Amino acid sequence: MLVLSACGGTSATVTPSSNPSSSSTPTAEATPFAGTGFRTNIPSGWQDQTANQSAQASLNGPGSVLMLLLAPDHGVIAAGTTAQPVGDDQLAMYLTSITPPGAIDVSQPEPVDIDGVSGVLMTYQSGSATKTEQMVVNQAGNTYEIMLRTLPADFAADAAALQEVLDSWTWA
Repeated sequence: MLVLSACGGTSATVTPSSNPSSSSTPTAEATPFAGTGFRTNIPSGWQDQTANQSAQASLNGPGSVLMLLLAPDHGVIAAGTTAQPVGDDQLAMYLTSITPPGAIDVSQPEPVDIDGVSGVLMTYQSGSATKTEQMVVNQAGNTYEIMLRTLPADFAADAAALQEVLDSWTWA
């Protein structure tokens, strides 16, 4: 499933690892999305594929998929919960443990804040195929994972879309 992570230190506003000044600028109104335990907006141009079982299966992870968004460039933003809650003091270790073998450019866990809830964030690249940003936060007894996976060339634009999701995120 997805993994979100942030560790130690002062919590900052969630900002994707990429340069926040992205080439994609939202021009149309976003579509509201109501997930289990949260609400957010679907960025313009992205499609809600949460009910698409085949798309969910492609995420290859344990836990529940609560939101699955696909970009025209085939980038994916997914949110869900882990199979078992992860302790607050274990979030960074959890993210590190689920980073795929052979990943490159693996960032150190960084603190994040999603609508007032502290978590951990990491980014990595799987060879030249995909770049991933993952976060984990604990809210209401669940460990929520939020992930962006896309081609390295599309990362800046798709990270801007992820930031839109995070900026509009509220816990229900």
